[in-house]
Amino acid sequence: MFELKTGNILSPMVKTSTGGGLSNEDLAEICLSKMLSVSDTAHPHIQEQARLFQDRVRGLLFHYFNEARKSERANCINVCSKGGFNEAASLLRRL
Repeated sequence: MFELKTGNILSPMVKTSTGGGLSNEDLAEICLSKMLSVSDTAHPHIQEQARLFQDRVRGLLFHYFNEARKSERANCINVCSKGGFNEAASLLRRL
């Protein structure tokens, strides 16, 4: 005989954007939702502490997503410049 046990399946998070990719705020929220959650049944003081921790982690994620975008943009600018695509590099600098 086989015994099958199942756990809770979380609902997927879907975010869309118009005119470009997801914002750093959206990415931070998606990442945070995968990392941390606050139980509705936890003691109120524990919930408060968990939400404060979530806010702190959200800020860190947002900061490093910004840094990652800047770094990627700098890499693209360098590749364009080295390849002789100075107009493309100039456009990227204006972003």
